[in-house]
Amino acid sequence: MKSCSALIPAAFLLLVSCATIPPPSESGSSTPAEGDLSKTQALLVEGARSVLGKDRLVIRGKEFRIDCTGVVMAIYYYAGIDLSPAMSAYSGNGVNRLYSYLREKKLIYRADIPAPGDIIFWDNTWDANEDGVYNDYLTHTGMVVEVDKTGLITYVHHNYSKGIVTEYMNLTDPDTERATRKGEIVIINSPMRMRGSPPAPEGQRLASHLAKSFGKGYLLPR
Repeated sequence: MKSCSALIPAAFLLLVSCATIPPPSESGSSTPAEGDLSKTQALLVEGARSVLGKDRLVIRGKEFRIDCTGVVMAIYYYAGIDLSPAMSAYSGNGVNRLYSYLREKKLIYRADIPAPGDIIFWDNTWDANEDGVYNDYLTHTGMVVEVDKTGLITYVHHNYSKGIVTEYMNLTDPDTERATRKGEIVIINSPMRMRGSPPAPEGQRLASHLAKSFGKGYLLPR
């Protein structure tokens, strides 16, 4: 079965845009400012910036696959947490194994406002089992970089056409794709459902629509 940890045909491309990770908010943030993050969370944010745009992931001599799970694992390795050994104990694609590991450690949760360093899990980002039905769970993963005072989440992930980029999601305003702010059009929720997949019910195609849960991987023992 295909997954974001496997090669994807060119027809299956994310409808996304490339962006630069903004510096953390200094005030009015819904999550801690960078100076208030734990040491591990701060390293995860730093690691996210370090892998942005890379076409090869080598962290301290260890190479990671260029796919959604590989990006998260590389960022976590940058912060001193090696997810590889534990994940090998689980079955399924990389996203399933990562989710199962964090769930067993009771680190999975749901909320509108996550924290920097949280791992994001999405369902139904593409027709992974190719049955034409909206029933594909744990198909993509990424990591929270920042959350501002409006609930706008900046996350890093592997885009199948653009590579390692940042995009946006706001779970407090899940149905808005773009809005005008201070005279400029800004993205509120980036498209996530892949081009070529069967139409999703009720237009469920934005990152906010497909978000499943978060995982506090930075609380794992190092």
